[in-house]
Formats: sequence, C-alpha cells, structure tokens
Amino acid sequence: MPFKNPMNDRQTDRTAKIIALLHEKVRLGSLHRRLFYSVFAILWGSGALWLVAEWFKDPELGAARTLLQTFVIKIHGAAMLIFLAMLGTLFTHVRRGWILKANRPSGCFNIGINTLLALTGWLLYYATEDTAREWTSLIHWSIGLGALPLLSAHIWCGRATATETRNKNNEAVAMLESEWDQ
Repeated sequence: MPFKNPMNDRQTDRTAKIIALLHEKVRLGSLHRRLFYSVFAILWGSGALWLVAEWFKDPELGAARTLLQTFVIKIHGAAMLIFLAMLGTLFTHVRRGWILKANRPSGCFNIGINTLLALTGWLLYYATEDTAREWTSLIHWSIGLGALPLLSAHIWCGRATATETRNKNNEAVAMLESEWDQ
C-alpha cells in the first residue's frame, strides 16, 4: 500500500472545494438582486429626500422637523430594518467572493461603509446632545450619499471581473477539449 501524505489529502479536499465554488456564481440570483436593489433604492432615496427637505426647510423651525421629514424618516427606518436583514442574506455571496478573491477591495469597503452607516444611524436614534447629533448626522448623510456610487462601482467591478473570468474559463475549457480530442 503506497504511503499517503495527509497534507496532499487536505490540499486535494481544499482544491475540490475551490473547484466546486468556481462552478457556482458569485453573482446574486435574479430575485435576490432585484429585492436588494429595490430596498437599497428606497433606503437611499428616502435618506436623500430627508436631506433635501432639511436643506430647504424654513430656518425658523430650527431643530423641529417638517411633516415630510417625519414621514420620510419613518420610511427610512423601516427600509433600514429590511436592508439590514438583506445584508445578512449576503453571507454566501461574500464568502464565495472572498474565497475566489473576487472584488475584495470594493466588497470590504461596502461592508465597512454599511457598518458605519448602521453605527451612525444607531447614534442618531439614541444621541441626545445637540452637538453630537449634528456631527453624527453630517457623518451619516455624507457616507449615505456616497453609498450609491460605491455600490454601483462594486457591481460594475464584479460584472467586469465575471466577464473576464468567463472568457478565461472558456479559453481553458476549449484548450482542454482540443487536447482531449487529439
């Protein structure tokens, strides 16, 4: 019986898992993607609308909120709850992308941005000191406005990488098939 090196067995198992992952898509399923984009659009749009209403409200109101701001912030809060749940459903997407080393910088940046938005949103809800609320609000909406181009860049980079990978895989399969035919 030939000697079996346990290190090679582990490497073979790891390689098999990576090959299995390569056959799976990192891209979200159609329904998952549409739902995620819809919830993100409502969340981002309600935040942007609140900000526009804040900028154009009567200065005499001071810290008081308009009816539009009150309504929009409720939508924003509800969309945030759904969005946080949707972020939890991305675990498989993140794991596959990480193992395949696909789109890591923009993915990590998006995770970091969402963490900061959740933290600053929580602070806005619970902070009572006016100065702290003003700074937290500024940070929250600044990051929030930047979330749309960041997510768009992540999607664009992912699609470009997927196209490049698909082309390489097609070339490799064609080469293997031509060797097999000979």
